[in-house]
Amino acid sequence: MKMRFRCGCGNVFNGTEQTTVCPGCGRPLDLNNCGAIQVYRMGNMVGMAVGMGIYVDEMPFGHLANKESVRLVVPYGTHKLHMTLSTNRNCNDPMITITPEAPVAFCKAHISGGFVAKIVIEPANPQDMPPC
Repeated sequence: MKMRFRCGCGNVFNGTEQTTVCPGCGRPLDLNNCGAIQVYRMGNMVGMAVGMGIYVDEMPFGHLANKESVRLVVPYGTHKLHMTLSTNRNCNDPMITITPEAPVAFCKAHISGGFVAKIVIEPANPQDMPPC
């Protein structure tokens, strides 16, 4: 499963469930008390298919390509999820809570049409998510 980590040194990188150290600084990752937010970027028309920036609690977590899914490793607690598209920062910014009882939250992101495009992030069921 594709997972994305953010080290205390600020390095954001992809890994797997077996990832234990930051490839940038070599620091061991503290994955105790952590869960994940899985985000699936639903397909968009070709003109809107550029990568979306991902932010958790206003900290960058890389980009998400069209029709891509990734798990963002985060500590237990409530987190603000924000996504951007090029210069468009218009997003509904849901608050997502990760707990030991619910260690993974599932979300789908898409662009809503209209005069001003908006990125919409909505809850999803695990069975609706493509594999990472």
